Amino acid sequence: MAPPTPSRPKAMAPSTPSRPSPSSSGGSAIQVVVRLRPMNESEKKHGTLPVVTAKTQEKSVTVIKGKGPRQIKSSFTFDNVFTAFSTQEEVFEATVKPMISDVMRGFESTVFAYGQTGTGKTHTMEGSLSSPELYGVIPRSSQAI
Repeated sequence: MAPPTPSRPKAMAPSTPSRPSPSSSGGSAIQVVVRLRPMNESEKKHGTLPVVTAKTQEKSVTVIKGKGPRQIKSSFTFDNVFTAFSTQEEVFEATVKPMISDVMRGFESTVFAYGQTGTGKTHTMEGSLSSPELYGVIPRSSQAI
């Protein structure tokens, strides 16, 4: 049996001669967005104090470690920040909805949630199908298409 002959690369023309930049970010870019999930019933029942605070206008998150004089606050800025009081609709409208038209024009996009167990990934991505106002970004994206 003869060894396979390497194929020659084919010249490929772009599918669209000059495509505009994606509108969601003004060009190709990775955006990092933080969303603090609402406290769950168990946390409310036990009077749990939040150790992370967010400021939407400043697009910053502050993490508080320790107590009293040993307390340390570290602040971080992101492309967008949503507090525990942000609605599913607000998150979708500001983050995923602008990308849908880009995807429909042939651009590739990825949305994923990353974080520790219990931090709200499923809440943000899927939400609850019991009521449209509780839909996460996946059902809202399906509806938008």
